[in-house]
Amino acid sequence: MAEEEDRLNHLQTLKAAIHFTVGRICEEIGAEEDLTFSRHMIATLSELTSRQLQTYATDLEAFAGHARRTVIAPDDVKLLVRRNPQMSAHIKALIETTEEEKGAKKKKKKTNKDSEGKSSEGKSMDVDIETTEEEKGAKKKTKTNKDSEGKSSEGKSMDVDIETID
Repeated sequence: MAEEEDRLNHLQTLKAAIHFTVGRICEEIGAEEDLTFSRHMIATLSELTSRQLQTYATDLEAFAGHARRTVIAPDDVKLLVRRNPQMSAHIKALIETTEEEKGAKKKKKKTNKDSEGKSSEGKSMDVDIETTEEEKGAKKKTKTNKDSEGKSSEGKSMDVDIETID
């Protein structure tokens, strides 16, 4: 019973925040365009916005669930806005910016350890990647490597050049 009350209280808080934000946006537009919005108009617009956001949340959960994920990914958001060209372009730009920032953080300073635990700078070393897959309840071990063309190959080794960035 307490969980239901908490959920309703949280929902009311979200709706109040949406109503407040819609009211502020209407005030800004009203000041720019010399318009006035009635309270009924703001309440209706707030309710429509709330319902649309609930639909978005449900769709995003469904997209992630379909991909067997519990976390919503940027691709889910792209799929959600695919029919709105302006929103799609905006979301794609935001995702690209975020990915560039993540890439810049990763490039700062890297050190890799070789099999003896020493830092290997500018040296080559063999890397075997092992993955486990569950197929029909049984675990199967396979070695997966990428060859020079980027294709997966079973049981082969390849040389990988590792360089650290100072």
